[in-house]
Amino acid sequence: MAYTGIVTGSGLLDDKRGRRGPVKLTAEIVEFLQTAPPAQSGAELAEQVADRFGVVLHRRTVERARRQ
Repeated sequence: MAYTGIVTGSGLLDDKRGRRGPVKLTAEIVEFLQTAPPAQSGAELAEQVADRFGVVLHRRTVERARRQ
């Protein structure tokens, strides 16, 4: 009998792989983002977070955090 390379039994894994949430977003940063004026863009806030907290975030990450 030849080995086909197909592995069955995906039921052996209990949890999904990968991250469970954002790594760089601390509670302090989220609070800062949610209290920021709504007129500020995600790019402006990402720059302010980098200056204030030393954490580089993508503008879309900032926009998602503000919607929560």
